[in-house]
Amino acid sequence: MNCASCNTANPPQARFCIMCGEQLRTAGSRERRRVSVVFIDLTAFTTLTLGFDPEELRDLADEVLTVVAGVIEDYDGYVDAFRGDGLIALFGAPRSHPDDPQRAVLAAAAGLRAIETIGRAKGYPLKGRAGVNTGIVIAGAVGSGRVRDYTVMGSTVNLAARLEAAAIPGEVWVGPDTFESSRHRLVYELSPPVRLAGFPNVRHAYRLVSTLEQHNVDPYAHLEFVGRVRELELLEARFSAVREDGRSRELRLNGEPGSGKTRLLREVAKRLADKGARTIWITGNSGESDAFTQLSRQLLSLEDGEESRVRQQKALQALQGLLPGESRQHELILASLGLFTPRAVSSSTLRGANQASSQADSKATSQAVSRAWSTLLVATAAQAEAGTLLAVDSTSHDPQLLELLKLLPGAQAPLLLIRTSRDRTVIKSAVTEGAVTDDYDALALEPLGLEASVALLNQLANPILRVATESLIFQVSGVPAYIIELGRALSSTRSGSFSGSLASLLQARLDLLTPAERQLLSLAAVSGERTWERLLLDLSDGSADDRLLRLLSENLLVTEASSGIPGMVAYRFQSELLRHAVMRMIPFGDRPLLHLRVAGWLEQHAPLALSELIGFHFAEGGSPESAYPHYLAAGDLAAGDLAASHGDSRYQILFEMLLGLELPAGMLAQGKLAYAQAALAMGEPERAETQLDEGDAFIDDANPDLQVELREVQRSLRADLQALRSRASQKWA
Repeated sequence: MNCASCNTANPPQARFCIMCGEQLRTAGSRERRRVSVVFIDLTAFTTLTLGFDPEELRDLADEVLTVVAGVIEDYDGYVDAFRGDGLIALFGAPRSHPDDPQRAVLAAAAGLRAIETIGRAKGYPLKGRAGVNTGIVIAGAVGSGRVRDYTVMGSTVNLAARLEAAAIPGEVWVGPDTFESSRHRLVYELSPPVRLAGFPNVRHAYRLVSTLEQHNVDPYAHLEFVGRVRELELLEARFSAVREDGRSRELRLNGEPGSGKTRLLREVAKRLADKGARTIWITGNSGESDAFTQLSRQLLSLEDGEESRVRQQKALQALQGLLPGESRQHELILASLGLFTPRAVSSSTLRGANQASSQADSKATSQAVSRAWSTLLVATAAQAEAGTLLAVDSTSHDPQLLELLKLLPGAQAPLLLIRTSRDRTVIKSAVTEGAVTDDYDALALEPLGLEASVALLNQLANPILRVATESLIFQVSGVPAYIIELGRALSSTRSGSFSGSLASLLQARLDLLTPAERQLLSLAAVSGERTWERLLLDLSDGSADDRLLRLLSENLLVTEASSGIPGMVAYRFQSELLRHAVMRMIPFGDRPLLHLRVAGWLEQHAPLALSELIGFHFAEGGSPESAYPHYLAAGDLAAGDLAASHGDSRYQILFEMLLGLELPAGMLAQGKLAYAQAALAMGEPERAETQLDEGDAFIDDANPDLQVELREVQRSLRADLQALRSRASQKWA
């Protein structure tokens, strides 16, 4: 079985992934999920490669799609399938983030840029196009026998494919839901009119124009930094130790996506700057500016848009000041920027820093380039008396960058290298106080506490809604990015519309649970506003004690003050918002069986007072005849209680629910007569007469043997009706 998180193939008997440790999904588990689907395809690839040897064609397609797949993974997406000269990727399955639509669009755009970059390096006019669509899908294992793969199905997937096919080469086209979910951070314009097979209502798509990230805009830079006091103190202490020791050291800042790694890095850099320290940044995902270009701006003062000759002169002057007499190092650094062609090495080889070469000389040159940049960084850091922080907030897998970073620790310079990581195996092994290894230190970011979460959310949420924010915070588990998304969902954008998506937000929160824990939570959600410990343990697959404890410790379920079933502990969801989010993830086809299982358990254990709940579950499970007696009992109970307390018309609602079931005529006739009897008990003769009259047709259609009995009851009730009216006339007389 392939792991849904890292796609590693596991032995058939494995319960946990041998690579990342995630619990493996069972073959039959399926969920309804809100997902953003990405289709990326190479355009005119067949025509372009006409005359290629089949092996050359395969190698080129493999190289391009491997790079694009890496881009998808950099944005924490999941590559669902390769198809010919394209691929399908998912954001929101099997793992979610509150900003999945935005991630999907950015990944698609970065993937198209990566395709063009490879084409330029090889001298081919390669281009791709992409379609992105967001909506509800069925996600899970599909297939038979031993061939079962995780995938998604639904019209959402089909529309993404249509958008990709209609897109202009080099462009990303998105559907309406993706546009609505990401327009607060991305700039779009309407596409030309389109006709998409199977989607007559979609007449326009939205083409991506630009992103706020391209303009270095952080819409949350104004927010006050909250929490993380211990982490800040630890990082500042590590920096001080490196500065005093005079030797460089590496620290890995580990955390799940959205845990606030970037914001913590910025805050550390700000505090160190106040002490005179310098920070050098390497940021971004694959497809953005490469690391050497970013370093050239900060170390050599190069600027985008300058003429090549000017850039070369500025870079050479800066290098002579930092690395005097190191002409070979100068050549390698200039060559990596495309400003020089060193001896015996082609400029195209050096500019292709992101492409692994099998030739030994190319590999040696690549390593030499990394060493040259390492030497430059160490020399720069050695000149900074207050110390230097190298902040690497990047998921790029560029081998030259990784080689460069590997060379820095232990160098003679007051340099602290902090690298962000979301490697889940590293996160799980890192100690929160800061684990120390021979190679590097590690600090794992845990969720924010309640106080810090409230402080962050209150900077974003509408003040009118602040009373409700604490209960909502429990649903997002203190993950800063989720809290920000929640704040956006609770506040209006400038255009007056709500931004973000609570559905995606809560789905991302639920993805922090294991599949088995989500299945137990699904059972609790189907049970209703209240569930019972014994019900969850009896109906769950295998031992559920540990899973239940996790749900309680995470405040997803809380203990009820009263039970409703004598001697049994009852639970409810911390908020109905979360329960509805869980219900949305349960496939419609799976719900009837879950309702029937709950109904059967309640029928055995619940008192008569819960008859309505039992009837509801039987009805939702597709067994109206089993629901009938319970609704009948609930209606009679309500009429009796109301007759005693002169209350409202709850009994009417229950009888209307009963009569709305798909039942044989005889049972509907009995329901009409029972309704009439309850109305008489409530002193409502008009309602009773209506039910008796409407019951005639059902009695006529009933079984002949039953008709006699039903007519006798009907005559008796009409007599009671006449008596009730006579008493009323005498009273008013």
